[in-house]
Order: sequence, then C-alpha cells, then structure tokens
Amino acid sequence: MRFGRIGALLICNLLLFGCSETTVNKEAEAEELMQLSRDWSAMVGAGELEASMDLWAADAVMLPPDLPVLAGKEAIRDYVMGAASIPGFRISWEPDSAHISKSGDMAYLIERNVIEFDGEDGSKIVTHGKVITVWRKDSQGQWKNVVDMWNAAPQPAD
Repeated sequence: MRFGRIGALLICNLLLFGCSETTVNKEAEAEELMQLSRDWSAMVGAGELEASMDLWAADAVMLPPDLPVLAGKEAIRDYVMGAASIPGFRISWEPDSAHISKSGDMAYLIERNVIEFDGEDGSKIVTHGKVITVWRKDSQGQWKNVVDMWNAAPQPAD
C-alpha cells in the first residue's frame, strides 16, 4: 500500500506540473519582435538583401498591392531583388504595435512603410503604406515572417 500512495502522489505531481502553461512575457516578446522588424528594415536599407531573406519562413507568402500572391521564399526573393533593381528604389518600415499570441509562438505587427523610386521623368516618387506582417517562431525559437501584406496609406500631414 505504501508504494501505491507514493505512486499516486507522483502521478498527481506529474499531471499537475506537466499540464501547467508556460508563462509568456508578451511585452518582452512584442519589443523583441518590433526591434527585429526595425533591424530588418535597416538591413534592407543597407542593401543586405540576401542576408535579409533569412527572416522569411520557407513557406512565407507576400501579398503586394495589385499583384498575385507570392508563395514561398524563392518567389519573394525574386520580387525583392527585382524591386531593388528599380532606379532610385528604397524601402523602409517602422512597426507601430505588436500582438503576441497566448502561447508566444505567433504574432502580428501593424507597421508603416515608405517606398521611394525614380519616376520616368527623373522625379522622386514616394508612397506610404499600411502593413500587417504575421510572424511565427521556428523550431529554434527564432521569429520568421510568414505573411507580409500592405496597401496604400494617405500621405502624412507635414
């Protein structure tokens, strides 16, 4: 009988502690992800396009305005490299807010972007966008972008 009571206590402890949820510090995760987005923007701005591709998940999708869905890292790479070859092309973005899932392995960011390029007449064209990006942690616990979608935003007031 004595082993039965000890065994029952062990099983209860395993059930109690094995089923407890991991506490996620959503504020810390949100700040980490927002900083990662800022760093990614700086990386792209510095022309480190190939290195920036590491932040995309292999199964990522991009939904650029007025174009079909780009599915997978290779299609996204082709789009990014093509955009970068446009004369005067420059893109930057800034996250406004991060929203982390209860489990801490999924999130989305609300962001703003600015895209610049040279027009046919040599004038600078500047567009502003509203952006949502969806992120997922990979098996090593690193945030990877899985969805990137944006559309036009009004010009900011000066």
